[in-house]
Amino acid sequence: MTTAATLSGAHLGLFMALAPLTLGLIIYLVAYVAKRGEGSIVPPLGQSFACAKCGKRNVREHMVPAKFEGAVAWYCDHCAGDITSRAS
Repeated sequence: MTTAATLSGAHLGLFMALAPLTLGLIIYLVAYVAKRGEGSIVPPLGQSFACAKCGKRNVREHMVPAKFEGAVAWYCDHCAGDITSRAS
């Protein structure tokens, strides 16, 4: 004679109570493993400009503008000293 395996009401209730928590932890762990190698996403601090002479990139606040026939060229601090000394 074979006995069928049955779940009692207490065991079924415990399973139903823990199933959403277990499923949520599995989804969280899969997402964590998938995203951990990507690094952090950091928004850029501001628009950067390249020096018209040497090509060094920097943010706008650290560049010196120079107007030439209506166009604006941006220079780094080092190259701006050369440009202003030649202009005078």
